[in-house]
Amino acid sequence: MIRHLLASAACVLSVSAAPAFAQDDEAAFSPQATATALAGEARRALGAGDAESARRAMEAALALKPAHPSYLLGLAQIGLTSGDQDLVFTALERYAAGGMAFDLSRLGEADAAMREAQPDRYAALDAALSRNASPVGQAERAARVDLGGTLIEGVAVDIETDRIFLSDVTGRAIHLVEPFDRESASVFADREDGLLSVFGMTVDSVNRLLWATTGVLPQTGLAEGEEGGTAIVALDLVTGDLYRRFEIEGADRFADVVARDGYVYISDSGANRVYRLSSLSDGFELLSDDPRFAGLQGIALSHGALYAADYALGLWRISLDDGSASLVTAGDESLIGIDGLGHTREGRLIAVRNGMNPNQVFAIDLSEDGRSVAGTETLLRGHGDFGEPTLISVNDGRVWLVANSPWPLYPEDGSGPTETPDPLTVLEIDLD
Repeated sequence: MIRHLLASAACVLSVSAAPAFAQDDEAAFSPQATATALAGEARRALGAGDAESARRAMEAALALKPAHPSYLLGLAQIGLTSGDQDLVFTALERYAAGGMAFDLSRLGEADAAMREAQPDRYAALDAALSRNASPVGQAERAARVDLGGTLIEGVAVDIETDRIFLSDVTGRAIHLVEPFDRESASVFADREDGLLSVFGMTVDSVNRLLWATTGVLPQTGLAEGEEGGTAIVALDLVTGDLYRRFEIEGADRFADVVARDGYVYISDSGANRVYRLSSLSDGFELLSDDPRFAGLQGIALSHGALYAADYALGLWRISLDDGSASLVTAGDESLIGIDGLGHTREGRLIAVRNGMNPNQVFAIDLSEDGRSVAGTETLLRGHGDFGEPTLISVNDGRVWLVANSPWPLYPEDGSGPTETPDPLTVLEIDLD
């Protein structure tokens, strides 16, 4: 849910930033702040004609945020400006290896020069970038519902009844789609149940509850005099009646939630913390508040740990014992821009990436110790129903995802939609 990354090299190289490492010595090291500062150093160095210093600064930023799309395009821009054709090739080859698409004609005159100077290398790069833009995988429509122009973010599925729940940001509701009618929805819970904007949801099959995070964004639409805040609610999975509501002091905006074996975990994308509930008779406890977290989104359980997607940095592995966090070592595929995250019974992570071109759903296989990526597989890309995919529900060998959330139609100033959204589509992917 919290939105988009910089889209071009020009954006990266125009970032205003404090000089690299100009941080309070007593402050915790921040990969996000340091990488941003290094990108600013690259801009300044390139503007001063020092391409080598610019290259080193951008490579240092990429070491902190591997395969970050804007930083790789920034590296290509350094090569273009300095006339270093090999650097342009290398940066774009890494960009392609990260799973991203790019039209080489955007390079202008450099496009033809690269084609002429190194035709074989150019052809291989062009083919790789084109492959990344091509459709992959199959999915079926699980539901297509016209909700009157509201902003849908998340999905949860009760596999025992085959009912689909949709979380509504602007309508401040949870909608229910029944298995006998996949083209209409009823209100399962709404603001009368204490809901603000609704984001992540999960079905708790042990306690037969629907957990949902709720909070405030500019798009929420508070009534005059109404207070904001954030909470997580537990609703009866059959009736929608409010069972419990939890608020946590110091929390900012809960994002996603996952439940397993009676335990419930939530990510706070505003305060960048993770909380855990061990028993319905207790309250949530702080599991991890690592100061390096930059933009926590989807969470999932695998390899005896909690994994949290950080929109800006990649994927965190969080110990369930002491809450310690470490960044998962990525392979070639970029882990930047992941929004939705889920897990299979076998421990495979399923991710929705909407922070770069193209949007896609892909599987992440972890190493035996769960600390690095052993491999990835693109499951769905370029589907005809894709707009902006967001959150997912994974269960019983299947993945359900919101395929076309209309976030681009809702400006940050709280206005919108700028045009009427298409009917909301939920896609289903069979993993077997």
